[in-house]
This record gives sequence, structure tokens and C-alpha cells, in this order.
Amino acid sequence: MKNAPPNDDPCGPSLTFVTTRWTVVLRAGGEAADSGAALEQLCRDYWYPLYAFARRRGLTTHDAQDRTQAFFLHLMEGGMLKRADAERGKFRTFLLGAMQNFLANEYRSQHRLKRGGGAVFIELDALDAEGRFVLEPADPMTAETQYDRSWAFALLERVFRRLGAEYEAAGRAELYGKIRPFLAADSARPGYPALAQELGLSVGTVGVMIHRMRQRYGALLREEISHTVTTPEEVDGEIGQLMEVVARG
Repeated sequence: MKNAPPNDDPCGPSLTFVTTRWTVVLRAGGEAADSGAALEQLCRDYWYPLYAFARRRGLTTHDAQDRTQAFFLHLMEGGMLKRADAERGKFRTFLLGAMQNFLANEYRSQHRLKRGGGAVFIELDALDAEGRFVLEPADPMTAETQYDRSWAFALLERVFRRLGAEYEAAGRAELYGKIRPFLAADSARPGYPALAQELGLSVGTVGVMIHRMRQRYGALLREEISHTVTTPEEVDGEIGQLMEVVARG
């Protein structure tokens, strides 16, 4: 049997609720030095959910690409953030309402941002976005439902990516790959003995390692969500909404 891993968490402790990207953007109205970087990251995170929303609304691939990019430019340059307030709460709620208004009222052909032309404030992989969209369920769903679904799975993807990066940085990428399939539910317990044998560890040690990974996953999930709300109290509600969306999806 191999020696058991050390008891300390190689990925570090969970973070407490701190000033978030969304609160920075709200307070600064898009003008402070750090608000630009915060808004850019939020827009990167929500590029695909808004693209999928536009596609579900009936826009073609190219029009959805153009209008999503144009919307982000409008968000950056049009003073919209100065009209935002803390009552809007969640960034995704603010963003969806703003996108709906943009598509309905603000977009005109003379303002259209041609693909490959004009100013592009963030680089986005439009081909990847459409590749993801065509894999979405064919079942009828509203554009708003599509937006929520895309938001949920994009957020979970970011969490898994961060978790994997932490294990890789700690020299434990192979371990992460072996444990990740057991992350989702306790129903995976029947597979613990086989995994323990493969790793050369006791079943108890494997259980502890999986438990720690789940804890870290939960901490990263809360941190990701905290970036897009204005108060700690909203985090649990967002997690509940996320779980409902994932269960439906």
C-alpha cells in the first residue's frame, strides 16, 4: 500500500465573502480603474448564456454573434451601468433584462457591429459558442429558460476548471482525474474499493480525499456565485436556483 496523502488540503482554504466583481462594477459605474477588468471578466463569463439566449430568440448564428458583441460594447460605453443599482441584486438578472431591452429597443442596423470590424473589447470564440449551442437539447424551451440553463452549466464548467487547475498546480492532476467521477453524489460509494485498490490506499483514505474535494468544490462554487451578487445572503438562493436548473437540464 502507498502512503496516505497528508491531511492538509493542497488546494487551500475556502474564501470568505469579499467585495465582488459585480459590486465593484456597480459602485464605480464602469469608470474606476478596477471596474473595467471586473466587467470584462463578467462579460466573458456570460458571453455564451447571452449568445444562446439570442439564438433561442430566433436570431441566426451570425446575427447572434453580432448582437451579443454589440450588446457588450453598449454595456461598456453606453452608460447603462450608471443606471444600475443594488436592488437589481444578481448580475445575471440585470444582464438578461438589459439584453432584452437592447434587442427590443436599442439595436438598429446603423449601429450594427460587423464581424471582424469595429472595436472588439473582448476576444470571444464565436465558433465554439455555436458548437456548444447545437448540442443543446432540442426540446422546446423559452429563451429565458435557455439563458438560465446556459448560465448554470457555464458556471459549473468554470468551477471544475478552477478545481482541476488547483490540483494540477499541487502536482495532483492524475488524482483529480480519478476522483472527479465520484464528486457528484454519495451513490458512488460502491466504487470506492476499486478506486482505493487502484491508488494503493485504504477505502477510508479515499473517502476522506473525495470528501475534501467535494468541500473545495463547494467553496469554489460559492465563490463563483458570490462574484455576481451584491450580498452574501443571495448566494444560497443562487445555489438553489442553479441546482433546480441543473436538475431540469
